[in-house]
Amino acid sequence: MNWTQLLVPVTSGVSVALIVATVRFLWRRTRLPTGLSQRMTRRNYLAEMLVISKNDNVERLDALVPNLLPAQGSPVLLEIQESWAQINGRRGVRVITRTEPASLTAGAELLGAGIEVRVSRALTADHLSYHLFSGSEHHTVLNRRNGGKDRPERLDEISAAKVFRSHFDETWNESEPLESFLAGELLAGSNSGLADRIREQRAAYQLPAKAEDAILRHLAFRHRAPVVFVTGLPGAGKSLVRRALAEELRRWRMQVDELNDYVYAFEEFLHALMLLGDGRGAGFSAQQGGAFQVEREDDLRPALHTLGHRVWENRRSNPITIVEFARADTIGALQVFGDEVLAASQIVHVRASDTERAARLARRGEPPKISVAGQSISLEVSDEHRLPSNAADTLYSRDDFALLKAQKNIAGRLFLVENDSEGKAHIDEQVTAFVETVVRPYRGLART
Repeated sequence: MNWTQLLVPVTSGVSVALIVATVRFLWRRTRLPTGLSQRMTRRNYLAEMLVISKNDNVERLDALVPNLLPAQGSPVLLEIQESWAQINGRRGVRVITRTEPASLTAGAELLGAGIEVRVSRALTADHLSYHLFSGSEHHTVLNRRNGGKDRPERLDEISAAKVFRSHFDETWNESEPLESFLAGELLAGSNSGLADRIREQRAAYQLPAKAEDAILRHLAFRHRAPVVFVTGLPGAGKSLVRRALAEELRRWRMQVDELNDYVYAFEEFLHALMLLGDGRGAGFSAQQGGAFQVEREDDLRPALHTLGHRVWENRRSNPITIVEFARADTIGALQVFGDEVLAASQIVHVRASDTERAARLARRGEPPKISVAGQSISLEVSDEHRLPSNAADTLYSRDDFALLKAQKNIAGRLFLVENDSEGKAHIDEQVTAFVETVVRPYRGLART
């Protein structure tokens, strides 16, 4: 095995010469002894990596490894992976690799061990690679390729590591989770059925069970639930469910955008309140506590259209969008988003008793937060905003879950969350059940 293929290049735009020159500048400026830089040979590289990886004083590892290779039965590489898993249990391991099949296979091995791996499409195989070990001790292992030859070195000083850590964080933020990348590969394939593509991908990358399950979660939501509507009457607990669902999906490293129509309705209200004369906010009136009232539900339709436009924008960038809104006519409100969005969506309806909802609404009353900086004014609205009692009584007099359930075009995509009891644990259990409902059919495809 060519040990150098474990090491990593730097993304485009950052040259080897620039980084090396910066490190040398730091050495001269701080007058570090030359002993802090240790040249390593090919023969002792993997052994050195293993020693550092097994050091109990190392608590964190960030590694840019475009040419990451799978262990393929190598005892040393298997032991390094096991050591990285132990570091991951302390403060974490993050690995960036590139889109080459061998690198993706190796990344899947790490993902199967619980290590977070991201893929950068910008990485090449011909530049600098580095591993940043930190804790009570700091070690940076890097490799400079020159004329096809590898020149690995070890730097035992925190100042040099800062140069690479800044670059790593920037590259990390621009990279895509490995499981999301591989889910995208499944969605892009068209020569065979989805079940066949899942089996082909498993074989091509030798996916461990844990890695495949993570990929299937991303696949399920991107394919079957890129939009999740959270509906229900005011006080039912929609915001609590929306936040719990977003937290659960982000735990699986999905990109999530949370939208709430109240923000857009409040914008309409401000236009009317400030008498801007643009016709917006018709039917809105101010209420105590920073709240507003509308005469009829149709006055809220422009806000729903703005929300629908945001959902369409998100579909182009592929995040999971969670959309929260309250309407007496939920079916009519959903039609605003269009048949294409509805066909690729799930609906989570939150329900609570009238008594419980009234008690929650009575406790709500957090006004908007306003801050002024120079000529800029920022306004932040809360999920716990006040709702005038007359609006709660007239606009939202009854829950329409039964009507929703009768709609054939959303059959199999409607999930009910009961929220009469207080406590986040109760919500978390139901959110987990919803996620499993979305993912389960794709696990079934993987078994066929």
